[in-house]
Amino acid sequence: MRSIFVVLLLAAVVQTQFNFHGMSRSFFSTDEEFPTQLQNFEGRTQTEIRTLKEKVEKLEKLIEGLQSILMKEWNQTESGSKYRLFEERKNWDNAEKHCQGFGAHLAIIDNEAKNTFVTNLINSSETSDFAWIGMKTKTTTQTSTPFTNFDSESPIDGCAVMDSKGVWAIRSCIQLRPFVCQIIRNDVNI
Repeated sequence: MRSIFVVLLLAAVVQTQFNFHGMSRSFFSTDEEFPTQLQNFEGRTQTEIRTLKEKVEKLEKLIEGLQSILMKEWNQTESGSKYRLFEERKNWDNAEKHCQGFGAHLAIIDNEAKNTFVTNLINSSETSDFAWIGMKTKTTTQTSTPFTNFDSESPIDGCAVMDSKGVWAIRSCIQLRPFVCQIIRNDVNI
């Protein structure tokens, strides 16, 4: 009986040593391979980073080209502001959102020169309708403007439109109208 116990104990020890030797071998083999695996990982990572940088550069060039194409449709003043008349009809809020998609806002007319510029823009288009500009009982920039050119019959509540003569009027903001967007600074990207 004692010999059976010794044989079983010996078998258990041999099995344990075999398992430990196999485990330690795989651990040591991993430890020995770790620097190589790390270098391979670093190499793959650097390659992926270079590939991503190249893709970003290509996308930036594509965006720059698209911006250039889009900006050809905008009219620039001497001060650097850019304007564009959109003949597609929208209510005032949706027109403002459309302008924001270009990094712009509905046109803020705060002097006679801007009024004349936008009037000429409206006259150069096929629209003979009123076009939305950037006023809603007060300007969208949250500042008051010292210059106004409203007709004498405009209601007080609503949104501002400009006609082909450069005269402003207040109309219901839910009406669908063409609109004029303005990029105020020339360093704003669309």
